[in-house]
Amino acid sequence: MSSGNLRASDADRDAVAEVLHAAFADGRLTMAEHDQRVSATLKARTFADLTPLTSDLIAIPTTELVGRHGMSPVIVPEGAEQDPDRINTILSNAKRDGKWRMRRISYANTFLGDIKLDLTEATFDARVVELNLTTVMGTCMLRVPTGTRVKDETHSVLGSTSIKGVGDPDPGMPLIVIKGTNVMGEVKVRGPRKLPPWRKALT
Repeated sequence: MSSGNLRASDADRDAVAEVLHAAFADGRLTMAEHDQRVSATLKARTFADLTPLTSDLIAIPTTELVGRHGMSPVIVPEGAEQDPDRINTILSNAKRDGKWRMRRISYANTFLGDIKLDLTEATFDARVVELNLTTVMGTCMLRVPTGTRVKDETHSVLGSTSIKGVGDPDPGMPLIVIKGTNVMGEVKVRGPRKLPPWRKALT
């Protein structure tokens, strides 16, 4: 059997998605090309489906796609949900923290509300996850583990997006791609909360 006919895993699709995200960031792909290829990546079933998506960018050997190693323990593809996660608030607040799973694709919408997602103890369903936001005069706050890679693709209208304190990017950690529209609101990404000296002494 040809290697191109082998079934692709979630890790294989994530590896291709990482190449596409990097190519878009470097200006080698337009936004339309990037979105089209990422969509095709998510639908790919075999290596033959995946190979053309990066053939004009960079070659990914089949041996690298099959059984990639070195994933952070916070990335746990086993048991991943296929349906997107959805969080909606109107004039209210939503919060997730502690041990929970960040799905491959999530939607968070807030109107005059507040959404807080603490990922410091969470596990990720994939190497690359997408958070699609619609923030209207509200706030979306993400707290991520140190080394988490974050790519901001949001469109702001009289709003702001800031990424601080996440540390140097670690290639073994997940990549969070933030998309969507922020109208007169705030999108904030921060690293782990720093404990005051008196609490550090107790740990």
